[in-house]
Amino acid sequence: MFYEELKQIIRLVLQQGLSGQALMDALTADVNPTELYASDDMLATDSYFSLLHYASGEEVVTDAEWKYFLDCLNGNRVYSLDEKLQMTDKNSIGGSV
Repeated sequence: MFYEELKQIIRLVLQQGLSGQALMDALTADVNPTELYASDDMLATDSYFSLLHYASGEEVVTDAEWKYFLDCLNGNRVYSLDEKLQMTDKNSIGGSV
């Protein structure tokens, strides 16, 4: 499964500030997107796309969000798209002042 690879990459983001091209390189080296898409695993695909969009600068992701993904990937929490969206809505770029 993809959980171990995603957890490792998220830990690198949190611990070493991995971002940009280095993060993109880690994603392409460790995760096969074709297999990921075919899996229908919402947690894995959402984690992957958050990493991908963060690496490209398209998305702001907080440490709390990364830790949420880790908790879910470790089986300590049940992934909820609604809960995740509540976190991201608070971080939206150009939000209300």
